[in-house]
Amino acid sequence: MRHGGAAAIALTTVLIAGCAPGAEESFHGQRMAWAPCHDEEDLTLFTELGGDRDWMAALECGTLTVPLDHDDPGGRTLDLAVVRRPAGGGAEGHQGSLVVNYGGPGASGVGAMNTPRFGEDVREAYDLVSFDPRGVGDSEGFACGDRYALDDARSEAGASDPLDTNAEDLRLLGEAARDYAESCEDAVGEDFLAHLGTVEVVQDLDVLRDALGEQTLDFVGYSYGTRIGALYTDTFPESTGAMVLDSPVLLEGSGIDAALGRANAFRDTWHMFNQHCTATEPGCPLTDPATATEVTEQAIADLQSDPVVVDDGVGINGDMFSLLLTLALPRDEDWDDLAALLTALHEGDDADVRQGLGTLYEEVFGSYRDRGPAPPEPGADHVDAQAARTAISCADLRDPTDVWDYRDAARVAEDVAPLLGPDPVWDQLPCAHWPETEEVPGDVRFEDAPPAVVVGTVGDSSTPYAWAEDLHRDMPGSSLVTYTGAGHTLYGEGRNTCVDGAVDAYLLEDRLPEDGTACAPDH
Repeated sequence: MRHGGAAAIALTTVLIAGCAPGAEESFHGQRMAWAPCHDEEDLTLFTELGGDRDWMAALECGTLTVPLDHDDPGGRTLDLAVVRRPAGGGAEGHQGSLVVNYGGPGASGVGAMNTPRFGEDVREAYDLVSFDPRGVGDSEGFACGDRYALDDARSEAGASDPLDTNAEDLRLLGEAARDYAESCEDAVGEDFLAHLGTVEVVQDLDVLRDALGEQTLDFVGYSYGTRIGALYTDTFPESTGAMVLDSPVLLEGSGIDAALGRANAFRDTWHMFNQHCTATEPGCPLTDPATATEVTEQAIADLQSDPVVVDDGVGINGDMFSLLLTLALPRDEDWDDLAALLTALHEGDDADVRQGLGTLYEEVFGSYRDRGPAPPEPGADHVDAQAARTAISCADLRDPTDVWDYRDAARVAEDVAPLLGPDPVWDQLPCAHWPETEEVPGDVRFEDAPPAVVVGTVGDSSTPYAWAEDLHRDMPGSSLVTYTGAGHTLYGEGRNTCVDGAVDAYLLEDRLPEDGTACAPDH
């Protein structure tokens, strides 16, 4: 992705004449100036990596200027990276801009746009637009200190088994978390960190809506993007158009609440997979829920001590298999292969194990390759996605400051979902030492909000289906579309024709799906 050099000169913004410099209104009134994102060298490289050349050649990039503090518009400003894929259908039938946030927090929306998504009808009707939220990627992304120091501290303290952590272990963990939080503050300053929350991102999004020339915002938000979309709807109901919220996250609460929610979601999806394995795979070793996790943990331990090299030369040990399991679980199309592999591991069939590991490795990581190549990464000293993820999470969700509270929550997470482990809780520990943020989401009422579509998945291993039900209940007039299989984020990925059809009709024809629509897996 290119935002410098000659392209940067073209990526200027125009302020409406007559707006006083420093006035909040001066940020509304910009118009995006677009230039190609990729030059010929980029396109050649991305094509060699499996990217869609025509898609990426059509991408246009621009820059949006916003205040760091929307309550102090005369102060420091930020330049946000924005990307657009113009509608393919021309002026006839053009329905404006559809802004997309693909999740995170901390993930680049600009980079995610390198991959074609959505059905052809949506691509023809809408300019697809995404952006890097403040503090992310090319929108003044940053890096903190050694992001692996926390992992090292966990390993040294034995945090993978929170039942055994003692006062000295917690002291080590607390110091590592404090050091990381202080390194972030040293890198970019307390004031910058205090203004990275979604409350500020929502204000940015309204500036972007205006800069795109849209009276109302049409928006698709996935996972963390549902927090952006939901808060936008609450803050700017009069400017909200079509709103699609897929795989909702927790809007209010603590980071520990969110981490334990993920543990519960993982457990529920794991139980769904156990039932699938038992029903479809002869000899499945997961027939007893009381021992299914133990059987799987033994398979992980066996691979850790005796890795298997698959046909393409990749060595798969227990750590890699654990990662494959975590990534395959939310993809119910991979469940048959995962069930066959666990059966082969249990029965000790070396040939089937080698073949099964190779197949699952290709399916899981091939699916990521199919999403297209990532844009060139800035230097590691410039951008660290984990830094932005931590900063946004700490800004959005209030967390306790006592490390013993995290230890207690880690014990719960380990008990609920031992195959996932307590890491989602420990990931929140830097928030115990984070600078105070200006605002956090709270008292969300959705008064006067237009009808939205909420997409929830029963077997979502990252965000509990109950969170989709909660958001649907809280948003008057919204419609809940339920996928009865497994997956985290679904719409527009071509995985389910029912979900895609229901949401497409809403975006293209303003037809709200029947509330309670249930969509079974295609396969």
